[in-house]
Amino acid sequence: MKHYALCLSNDFGADFSGDDVLPGLVYETLGEDRGALRIVDESGDDFLYPASNFRVLSDADSQVLERSMAALAAYSISNSIGR
Repeated sequence: MKHYALCLSNDFGADFSGDDVLPGLVYETLGEDRGALRIVDESGDDFLYPASNFRVLSDADSQVLERSMAALAAYSISNSIGR
């Protein structure tokens, strides 16, 4: 099962750009390392971001999100076939 985190802020200070994560969006997490989360960001690559700027979703919430994304993908595919 994949795990996800909600971005709360992309203000990481002057030494770190937060341009590839946007507050209010949910990102896949690949684990935690020394107080940082490995996030798959908007670039499609994974980088370490401060964990304090994210809220990790519970396993139950991550499952609901995955089911919702799968249903949305299936709906999109079925609607594009009928055009």
